[in-house]
Amino acid sequence: MDAQVLLVVSFIVVVAALAILSIRRKTYKGTKPILSAGIDGSALPRPSIADDPGKPVVRILYGTQTGTAERFSKQLGNELRSRYGDSTIVDVRDVETYKPEQKLATEKLVLFCMATYGDGEPTDNAAVFYSWLLKEAQEVEGGGKEPFLQGVAYAVFGLGNKQYEHFNEVGKKVYKSLKTCGAMPIVRRGDGDDDGVIDDDFEKWCAELLEVLDKSDLVGKRVNQNGQQTVPVSVPAYDVEVVRSADTREVAPFPSGSGKDVHSPFWAKITTVRELHTSQSDRSCVHVEVDVSGSGITYEAGDHIALFAQNSEAVVKRVADVLCFDLDALIVLSVPKAAGNGSNGDLPPPFPGPITIRTALSYFADVLSSPHRDALLALSTFAADREEAARLALLASPQGKQEYIDFIGKPHRSLLEVLQAFPSAKPTIGAFFGCIAPRLQPRFYSISSSPKLHHCCIHVTCAVVRDLMSTGRVHEGVCSTWLKRHGDGAAVPVFVRHSQFKLPQSPKIPIIMVGPGTGLAPFRGFLQERAALLATGMELGPAHLFYGCRSRHHDYIYQEELEAYVASGVLSNLHLAFSRDQSTKDYVQHHVERQAAILWPLISECGAHLYVCGDAKNMAKDVHKAFVGLVQTANGCTGTQAEAVVKELSDSGRYQRDVW
Repeated sequence: MDAQVLLVVSFIVVVAALAILSIRRKTYKGTKPILSAGIDGSALPRPSIADDPGKPVVRILYGTQTGTAERFSKQLGNELRSRYGDSTIVDVRDVETYKPEQKLATEKLVLFCMATYGDGEPTDNAAVFYSWLLKEAQEVEGGGKEPFLQGVAYAVFGLGNKQYEHFNEVGKKVYKSLKTCGAMPIVRRGDGDDDGVIDDDFEKWCAELLEVLDKSDLVGKRVNQNGQQTVPVSVPAYDVEVVRSADTREVAPFPSGSGKDVHSPFWAKITTVRELHTSQSDRSCVHVEVDVSGSGITYEAGDHIALFAQNSEAVVKRVADVLCFDLDALIVLSVPKAAGNGSNGDLPPPFPGPITIRTALSYFADVLSSPHRDALLALSTFAADREEAARLALLASPQGKQEYIDFIGKPHRSLLEVLQAFPSAKPTIGAFFGCIAPRLQPRFYSISSSPKLHHCCIHVTCAVVRDLMSTGRVHEGVCSTWLKRHGDGAAVPVFVRHSQFKLPQSPKIPIIMVGPGTGLAPFRGFLQERAALLATGMELGPAHLFYGCRSRHHDYIYQEELEAYVASGVLSNLHLAFSRDQSTKDYVQHHVERQAAILWPLISECGAHLYVCGDAKNMAKDVHKAFVGLVQTANGCTGTQAEAVVKELSDSGRYQRDVW
């Protein structure tokens, strides 16, 4: 293409992008058809001018664990503001900050983005709301309470992973419970699958939702017609105060709390970090011990611990260099007063201050994950170079979907790499932390110890992530790399999340555990628990452990411990699979299949509990098939019948999975 033509095209795209993100807002008058029926054909609630003389309000509530549901909620909020302008108030908020018992029955339209954590559990921030809603629905269903949400319209998008047995359980139950309580669904429930392309699932659902809203009177008048975006999407940004007083001291990034939940992490001391692989291994796995003495933390074998690790010094310096941030500057962030229809309310509460930019980048900026399109669109408004602005705007647009996949998606290009690729795009501090860099999330690990042996110390078994990306970048796991390099003797904010992945109530009940690699972690806690019980004279039921790794000589972790448990009777049988010690691959599922004659009587006659921990995408699927095959072989039944037996085990809590 001729250079002058390219320049003209780039200029047009930049102008369009800047128009989209202009601060000025315009409204247009027009007519809009009324939607008279819900998704099931019944009449939709109609906002009454007498009841609500002001603008219609769309409430978007999210339950999130890793930040995706929050991102989707804000993305949807921006789309609604762009589509309906100042005619509609859009309020996006963490469901934990919402008071459903006081407000939900008074709403006209509520949209939910609800993630499922683990195998069918609510996220930490949604647990209270979820429990409340299910209880209310149960009372209505039992006839003890009248449906109290009549007049409320709603839609639900669930986020989950199809590798889990209870895929999108929270989204499904929220959708059903709201309907039971009298609310009216206006569109089908959305099911986002994180094992696929969850952004595509969300965009498809959003398109259906927006089509319904355009035909309803649940929102104000649409201001952009024919797909042309005439109302800009705002770029949420914190107000930033640079503290220049020499007497001002930096505060801790996390006030030390009890360690009982995400809002109150405890600054624990790491007392031990040791390598578990032999010197012959080309990979790394570390055993970590975290001292939680003096906290309010209690845990059980099978629970999870979350660690707030930090970006490496080298990563922090590279970000600061490309953005021209002064690492030693002390800053205080605050949320500006909401303007227009409240887009500034999308900002999460700011982190504590004053803190240095170095500390802020270390603990609060996720710069090693790939940026999403909304971040790229915001970044484009700060690009001084027209071609860079146009390229970023294209990557952020629906028209640039394939370009995004090729440049960001497939190579897993990180936000830091994007910043380096577009050096003229220099966002303000407030915008960078407000809408460009997502919050760095805590990392969860299955606890590999038992409080019966280690009451004030929590053990973690952590594979150290180090991968060479197609862009040439060496990707190092934020938490695992930090633990290996800096963890020993360091302090780290932690909290414990309780799990349903538990031993049977009676130690006499047989257990069958499958956990290759670091999937061994919770079972190490189980075995410690059994060892403590055995020491008190308690009778134990049979315990089979299927463990696998690449090589007996490279990555057979906790070998001495496992062999000692066999010798003491804590572990009845240890089935080992070393995938690369012979010409043919040998995996844990192969050993499960071979032990059908021994395992089936334990399951069918003795009520054995089955446990699987580790990789969801491949191992857990293959082990599930092995269990189904085991049932089929032992009973001579069909595959469908065997699947039904395994499902019954799962539904009754006798088949549990802790997979990722």
